[in-house]
Amino acid sequence: MSREPDLDEHARADASPGRRRAGARRPAGKDSAGSSPIEWYDRVPIQVREYDPEAPRLARRVIELVAAARPGAVAEHIGSSAVPGLAGKGIIDLLLPTPPDDIAEVAEALVAAGFQRQTIADAFPPSRPMLQGAIHHRGKLYRLHLHVVPTSSGEVAAMRGFRDALRADQALRDRYVALKRDIVARGLTEPRAFTHAKRDFITATLERLGLPTED
Repeated sequence: MSREPDLDEHARADASPGRRRAGARRPAGKDSAGSSPIEWYDRVPIQVREYDPEAPRLARRVIELVAAARPGAVAEHIGSSAVPGLAGKGIIDLLLPTPPDDIAEVAEALVAAGFQRQTIADAFPPSRPMLQGAIHHRGKLYRLHLHVVPTSSGEVAAMRGFRDALRADQALRDRYVALKRDIVARGLTEPRAFTHAKRDFITATLERLGLPTED
């Protein structure tokens, strides 16, 4: 199955009765104040938002939380919020390359720190989980996607490479934003539909860059 580095796929939160409201605190995990800053993740319809200059600062904060939860873990900022000036969903996406044998233990440590597992039927598999959460920063609630990806997977290079290509190429950024705005204008704001509509563009970009397009 093609796995382009589009980061909202499978990101829908379970909307079952009793789901915590957006921004509800999790009891698990600790920060320096003794409580977890990671809050509950809720799905909202996709909107294309202007670039948020606070995103890199917040990403660094979450990267520090990941490292505190799992010493030695080195996450990095990916996705549209990692590209200065690029409009996107406003989600802070992080990549955490992890040795395959360590993924289960790493995921457990991150859940203990307040991140949540997906609960939907088509979630990412346990061998490559996407954890989720939310966090307040300067009075605003940001949603978080934390992709725990095997170091052996070509997806690591694809996610990094797509981010770096967008950073380096204004014309590519312009085309990507125009595509995203057009998708939303057509009413495709459900995450899987939004992702599917971007797939050809992302796959073509990866192929042009000589980057992996398969798991």
